[in-house]
Amino acid sequence: MTVPPPPPSSPASGPPAPDLAPAVGPYGPGQPAPQPPLSGLAVASLVLSLIVCLAPLGLILGIVALVRIPGNGKRGKGLAVAGTAVGGAVVALATLLLVVGGARFDAWTEEGGGLLGSRDTKAGTLNHLNTGDCFAPPGGLFSPQEVEHERMTDTSVEIVPCDRPHPAQVYGTFRLKGDHAISDPATVSAQAFEGCVPLLHDFAPDTWALPDVGFSSYYPESVSGTGGDRTVRCWLGAEDGLPEVSLRQDPGAWDAGQRAYLKAMRPSSEAWFSASGKVDTDLAAATAWAERMAEGGVESAKLLRAIDGLPARARGPVTALANRLDALSGIHRSASRAATRAEFEKRWDIDGDEDASGEEWEARLALGLPVEDEEEGGGEQQG
Repeated sequence: MTVPPPPPSSPASGPPAPDLAPAVGPYGPGQPAPQPPLSGLAVASLVLSLIVCLAPLGLILGIVALVRIPGNGKRGKGLAVAGTAVGGAVVALATLLLVVGGARFDAWTEEGGGLLGSRDTKAGTLNHLNTGDCFAPPGGLFSPQEVEHERMTDTSVEIVPCDRPHPAQVYGTFRLKGDHAISDPATVSAQAFEGCVPLLHDFAPDTWALPDVGFSSYYPESVSGTGGDRTVRCWLGAEDGLPEVSLRQDPGAWDAGQRAYLKAMRPSSEAWFSASGKVDTDLAAATAWAERMAEGGVESAKLLRAIDGLPARARGPVTALANRLDALSGIHRSASRAATRAEFEKRWDIDGDEDASGEEWEARLALGLPVEDEEEGGGEQQG
């Protein structure tokens, strides 16, 4: 009987196959060697260096990371190098811009590139101004229409030392009267105008000696009854050239006779400056102003005659001025009673000479107060 050969898979076909055990490494069965941890300083360095304001910190962290990585075996040297390079470049560029920008700013201010060409100016608002402060509004003093007494709407200003060229100066401040609400801008404007007139004469009693100036004010358009800003700021602005001194006048610069004269003329001068912009168009405003002119003239004439101790050369001119003011007061009182505009004009200019400038010029000259030099066509001369 023939014995069949064993099947190929039988153990009898060859030696047994060896067992295949998994490879064993130093970190355990089947585990690759772990990577070193990433340096947090290196990552932070690159991130912060990309933020301009934090670039200096990124530069510092990058340098610290480069120093520590070789000792702690962490990864991230390339990130630290990149953070250091970017941070250094940003810091260097910022430093260059500051140096160049500062030099250009100095040149700009020294060459008059600023509004007034002075580094002593500082930005502010009208609400920061007090009596005596000099300033420059960026938008100009008056509107394009050059309407007198117009309220400024842009409150931004540059505050300027008064011994530097400046276009405007605050001559007084006051609070609107009453604790009640005032919602009508016209009412606020009228109260602001009335309140500013006497403050001008406190600031500069000799209005004749002022340069060519315009008068205006800043005030709230309306006020509540519960509080809020009620302050009116009265200011005068140069209409020709920029003053380089304060326009505030020192009464100590006048002698007793000059002070008495200026005090006597104040009622008449205040009445003159009380003319609102409506005088030329509104009959009621014109007649009210004429009445104030009449009262002011009478009061000034009385005070002029009461001055004691005038120098002999001034007595005649001062008396002539008082007489002229009395005569004008009669004309002004008549005009205040006019029923029509045409009648007002006729009564006001009854003799073609509606002011006392001639007599006032003579009185000032005799007292030694500055007067305009008529022969030179302007300017001032000391009497």
